Amino acid sequence: MTRRLAQWLMRYRVWLALFSVVLSIAFSYGAQRVYFQSDYRVFFAESNPQLKAHELIQSTYTKTDNLLFVVAPGDGEVFSREALSAVAQITEAAWETPYSVRVDSLTNYQHSYADGDTLVVEDLVPDPSALDADGLAKVHDIALSEKQLLHALISEQGHVTGVNVSLELPPVADADADPSVQKEQRLKRDHAFTEVVAFGRQVRDQILEQHPDYTIHLLGVPIINETFKDEADRDSKSLIPLMYGMIIVLLAVFLRSLGSVVGVVALIALSTASSIGFLGWWGIPLNQVSAIAPIIIMTIAVCDCVHLLVIYLRQMGLGDNRLAAMETSLTINIQPIFLTSLTTAIGFMSLLFSDSPPFQELGVLCAFGVMLAMLLTLTLLPAVSVALVRRRRLSQQKNVTLMEHLANFVIARPGKVALLTLVAALALVAQMPRNQLNDDTVKYFQPSVPLRDAADFYTKHLSGFDRIAYSLSCHEAGCVNDPAFLAKVKAFGNWYAEQEGVVFVNTYVDVIEKLNKNMHGGDEDYLRLPDSQALAAQYQLLYEMSLPYGLDLNNQINFDKSAVRILLHVREALPQDLIELDDKAQAWFDEHAPEMKTHGASIPVMFAHIGMKNINSMMTGSAIALIGITITLLIALRSLRFGLLSLLPNAFPAGMALGAWGLMVGEVNLAVAVVFSVTLGIVVDDTVHFLSKYLRARREHGDSPETAVRYAFSTVGSALLVTTIVLAVGFGLLLLSRFNVNAYMGGMTAMTILIAVVFDFLFLPASLLLVERWLGRSQRDGESQEQT
Repeated sequence: MTRRLAQWLMRYRVWLALFSVVLSIAFSYGAQRVYFQSDYRVFFAESNPQLKAHELIQSTYTKTDNLLFVVAPGDGEVFSREALSAVAQITEAAWETPYSVRVDSLTNYQHSYADGDTLVVEDLVPDPSALDADGLAKVHDIALSEKQLLHALISEQGHVTGVNVSLELPPVADADADPSVQKEQRLKRDHAFTEVVAFGRQVRDQILEQHPDYTIHLLGVPIINETFKDEADRDSKSLIPLMYGMIIVLLAVFLRSLGSVVGVVALIALSTASSIGFLGWWGIPLNQVSAIAPIIIMTIAVCDCVHLLVIYLRQMGLGDNRLAAMETSLTINIQPIFLTSLTTAIGFMSLLFSDSPPFQELGVLCAFGVMLAMLLTLTLLPAVSVALVRRRRLSQQKNVTLMEHLANFVIARPGKVALLTLVAALALVAQMPRNQLNDDTVKYFQPSVPLRDAADFYTKHLSGFDRIAYSLSCHEAGCVNDPAFLAKVKAFGNWYAEQEGVVFVNTYVDVIEKLNKNMHGGDEDYLRLPDSQALAAQYQLLYEMSLPYGLDLNNQINFDKSAVRILLHVREALPQDLIELDDKAQAWFDEHAPEMKTHGASIPVMFAHIGMKNINSMMTGSAIALIGITITLLIALRSLRFGLLSLLPNAFPAGMALGAWGLMVGEVNLAVAVVFSVTLGIVVDDTVHFLSKYLRARREHGDSPETAVRYAFSTVGSALLVTTIVLAVGFGLLLLSRFNVNAYMGGMTAMTILIAVVFDFLFLPASLLLVERWLGRSQRDGESQEQT
């Protein structure tokens, strides 16, 4: 059947090539519809419970979407006229930030105190230039004694301060809206991020021009989203051209055929362009994860091309004409190319089980690209190769000699080879627990990225970057001033302040207690909750009436005054630490205030949960992919024995790579969940190609197991070596990405592929020989018993 199909492909090669080019152009035309979405929300489905909890708090209180200026004076002293003037200048300018609704800083902090029977609420530093030494000392003492400032806007040492700009950004895209409306909403929101970041950088640069010895970092949601976009853009502009260059060099060195290189480059260009166009027709925006799809697709596409071209060039070297050589190559490679493409696509499609939409989209996009690359390999490449490659230029002598030595080595000692590779596999797999899951949003980026440097500086000198918010409800309008409710809120806040890693807790209780003290002449004995709800409500009303525009209490109390928000900062916390903190909080609610029980919410909490969920969901996806690939191989190989045997060399590489990663790096993120699924389909490819050649020798040539192993090594060994190098280098290039989700996935995938080819060159042929010898011995024993 494969020979008849090969003959058909060759007979109509020109028309098939034209068809494939037209089809690719049609798909590629959709690329004009593609746009990039940088919003961190792309990592979460609309149904994600942590996202829903976060959005609920965002809609109830002043939004926590913010732009934060982290300011460190050159002399290390915030409480100087110069430094406070700079802070005041940033504060005033920050009100002009696009979409700003509130600005909080050391200078405009609403300091309250009693003047006789009058409650005075005013800026802590109305005019920095008017402060003398005593005034500066007073500001210093007040700022460091205020719970709402310390470790939030001023460091304990008084050497770093912050100016926080709260933002009311355009709403997220409506999931039920028309795709064109969604695109418009997403682009508007992304443009808002760009506007905010551009303005923030402009203000920063103006201050640094006046104070060149200062250090000013920018943080906040717009900075995170803009960094996602910048890093994806950087990877696209640097890694994709680098990948093309690497492919051209490797193919030129190995194939030594300009026509072959031209054909392969044309094929991968059409494959990648069509895949991006497919995304446009699909109506899905590109994001920081799916942006690496072109690298993955072109890497895998090259492998199919190499297998087809190696046999083609070899047959020409043996004296076949161009048409006969290509027909033979197609006859030999149609089945393995189809199988490897199908198993790879199945592996990618298992990413649909991921809890994170970008990985689902990556899976579909890569599966489409792989199958299209297969189609182009069988339709376009034969026509191009026959037209451009007119004589053999391939020199494989060194590779052939290497493969012969490797075959002889395995044949001479299959038992020892199988045992040693199995022991090495188990030893590496045992190191998997060394890896620690870290889905910290900031740690997604390497230290050379400005966002990462800013977050590290902020965490070291000012506060904890990770935050958790709770909305505590008393279930009735106006009940937030009930002393009994406030007592429980205070107890919860005090309990949280004692937890490891928590450096800042902000509650409405701090405001109301200070007001109670102020209204009793500043008596420290009254730094406690008011005695009655009515009194607390009066204090709150009086305080809010004294506040300037934009600095109300909506960041702590909801509209109908039935709930309060507690906000805490956590320093140096792993994602699991945040989950454990919230679990402890749930236990506290169960014991002390079950009527107030609620889960904490924030962006760090969302990412902390998504990593664990992704691992659990991808275990199901990987199991289904494994079953699908197994069934495919059983049907294709027409042998239960060889179908099951083919999975053995592919069961260990991902676990071995993760163990080796644990020894070398020791840290993984949500990308680790997809590595097994991605690599399963890819590493099976080598096994399929080796087994197909082995079975061809056994079934069609009638060769012995040893001769069949030599035939497999001689026909496909060199191609497997080259494709492994291409795959490993291609995925390894992702290590150059400063976005660790892509870098970790690329690094672990490259490592898995390298380990897999070692298994296929050692464990697989050794296992084939051992099984064949055991079956032969069993058959001879059976025949001897019959004769007896």
